[in-house]
Amino acid sequence: MPQSIYTKLTPAKRGLFGYTQLWLAPDHLLLLISSRFAEDYKRFSFSDIQSIVVTELPSRVVPQVIMILASLAWMALWFAVDLRFFKWTFLITGALSLLWSIRDIARGQRCRCYLHTRVSKELLAPVSRMSIARNFLSTVRPMTEALQGALPPQPSGGFENPATGAWESAPPAIASSPDYVPEVLFALFLVDAILIWAAVRFQKVPEISGILLSTLFAEILLILVALLRRKGRDTRVIIYVVIVLAIAGLGFDLMTIGGELVGWYLKVLDKAKNSDKSPTFITIFTSAGRGAMIAYSWRAVAGVVGLAAAFYERRKK
Repeated sequence: MPQSIYTKLTPAKRGLFGYTQLWLAPDHLLLLISSRFAEDYKRFSFSDIQSIVVTELPSRVVPQVIMILASLAWMALWFAVDLRFFKWTFLITGALSLLWSIRDIARGQRCRCYLHTRVSKELLAPVSRMSIARNFLSTVRPMTEALQGALPPQPSGGFENPATGAWESAPPAIASSPDYVPEVLFALFLVDAILIWAAVRFQKVPEISGILLSTLFAEILLILVALLRRKGRDTRVIIYVVIVLAIAGLGFDLMTIGGELVGWYLKVLDKAKNSDKSPTFITIFTSAGRGAMIAYSWRAVAGVVGLAAAFYERRKK
């Protein structure tokens, strides 16, 4: 069986009715458009490509935050029902929705990519994120220049006006603004500080602890996303110092929560030995001790300082 000349260039962009993907050959690009029942192929020779235009799309931070909060609220319905089937239904579907939202944030800035030839303008739907666009251009540009030749060097800070042939000064560069993942994290710190205080103040409401388990998990995910996405995207410093310090506080909280979960497990075993079938709710931060006080204090400080620093450093840029 002969070996295929094509190699996968981009991940498949999937939709409800099909998917699309770009493949690379030695002398051309192949755009695959599948509708599940039929496939359409479009070839673009490197010698015919005139330009590839990539445009950043507006940030979706507001709907992403709404989706995360809605997922956490949906998961909290675990404590509102008694049937085990519905408990797990709310938990699993909410967790899947939360992971989808975090994955959407982690994939980075959205973009739209068009390929121009002499006779057509084609939307390259698989190039839908800036990270994919960078890898795509770093592969396609050298192969195109190998056939067409590199563009001649231009005077620094200018461009040629096609109407007059004269060189004119270049427009000012457009600085890309960092995303809002750190701001979302600091806002969640403030929300969790209020929830921890409420768990201590209203110890007879076990639903608060259930909501806290979901939001604390979201804190960990957002910290990872914020740190992993910082390189090359966000030059701010103070907010990431706050995030690194928050990791230490989160580690202390995990030790506190671990001790309370061990106590909950021992209580369940004791009830089982005594044939006590009454429910035992998972509760965290329900005692007004040092652990709870540290937990809501550092979150309140990190939330306020982080939001203030984020606003200051964003305006400073």
